[in-house]
Amino acid sequence: MLSRRARHVIASAAAFLLVAVGAGVWLATTRGDKSPGSARGRTTTDFSTRFAGYKPAPEPNGKLAKVVWPEFVTRAGPEVKRLYEFQITHGELMRYMPCFCGCGQNAGHRSNRDCYVREVNPDGSIILDPMAPT
Repeated sequence: MLSRRARHVIASAAAFLLVAVGAGVWLATTRGDKSPGSARGRTTTDFSTRFAGYKPAPEPNGKLAKVVWPEFVTRAGPEVKRLYEFQITHGELMRYMPCFCGCGQNAGHRSNRDCYVREVNPDGSIILDPMAPT
């Protein structure tokens, strides 16, 4: 059985890959890419309707310059820090990614972002959640 940390890293990596692939498809369709797999006149799909049942986290993106990295992040290594950085700066995407580890049932998390970012204050400073690297 995988540890909580491994599940979070895998879920976050999968979410990042999903976002990256989706962004590539969106970019190709909006630029009018005529490569062999693209269809002429194809319209973009609004994927936000897929996640309409999930209440997104309302916090805006945080500012990396205002992050005071806690020991639970620095101790976990550079890969984990990069996952936190992505969650902090891409909340508009990650707030739609559900978390599948069960933390929504027992920790009140609304999205994968909540495993990383507990709160973004009005001044852009961030309170991080220690769940992701554990």
